[in-house]
Amino acid sequence: MSMDAPVERRWERCRPQQIWDALAEFPCVYVPSGPLEWHGRQNAVGLDAVKSTAICRRAAERTGGLVYPTVFLGAWEVPSPLGMPAAPDLIQSNTQTVLDYLARNGAKVVIWLGGHGGSEDYLAYRRAALQAMRQSDILVLAAVDAHLLTDFEKPMDHAAAIETSIMMYLEPDTVDLDALDPAPDKWPEGVGGEDPRTHASREKGRHYAETLIDRVAAAARRLVALDDPIERRKHRQCVAQQVAMDDMVVYGRAYLASADAPGKTPDASWDEHLEAFRLGDYDRALQAGSKSIEAARQGTAGRRPAGFDGERIV
Repeated sequence: MSMDAPVERRWERCRPQQIWDALAEFPCVYVPSGPLEWHGRQNAVGLDAVKSTAICRRAAERTGGLVYPTVFLGAWEVPSPLGMPAAPDLIQSNTQTVLDYLARNGAKVVIWLGGHGGSEDYLAYRRAALQAMRQSDILVLAAVDAHLLTDFEKPMDHAAAIETSIMMYLEPDTVDLDALDPAPDKWPEGVGGEDPRTHASREKGRHYAETLIDRVAAAARRLVALDDPIERRKHRQCVAQQVAMDDMVVYGRAYLASADAPGKTPDASWDEHLEAFRLGDYDRALQAGSKSIEAARQGTAGRRPAGFDGERIV
């Protein structure tokens, strides 16, 4: 093979020795995931997973390591055509299988990057991550892209200006703005956020995408270098906090009236937790996480289940 040939980073295209060599050099595997789901007439139905795949591949080019085959599964979808929701138990079981496989085969760190903001999804990822870290010496960071952008005024949207812009930058052949009705008084179906017809741009997408790539790569480098057993334990404790919070959010969205249920981002302390966790400031993350979890518990204590389906969020 030519000395100038690019290193293959896609797990499924590697021969055994290529996998062993890559993990010996940098023992991290990136796992991109997302559902098949409507993302407007202008975007591909696999946007979430295609987005996270492009980010993971670019991060791996910067750090080394490998990218696992894209996982096209999601537990929730917008009520539009062409979505494929899967049971949360299936998401968790599949995630557990992948993490156990990677732990057995040389990965020391896994970055599981979801491109879809469904709380049922990242609860499943994190439950599996916590179990994998209890069973092996692997470290897992499981997040959706918005969790890495908590300092942005608008971390993410659904099929609107932000996601469309990101795809215009990362995978421009998947975007066709001309597919949208040009009439300004006709809102694009299944789009949540700023109007992509007037606010989407490749430059906006570059800003979001490059920030995500930088932060994913930085997290991978930090975790690969993390040898201190106390800090590794704190990492696992932070993931346990995330499972606790995600579980309350999922329960509330399913069984409580919308006014009583905690939101996907319950409060500013939870944003602080996610940012500190990403940066490896575990003491700050644990303190902020405890504060946010206690507030969510107090806020939902004694709330009655929603009496009618119309009172529920999902």
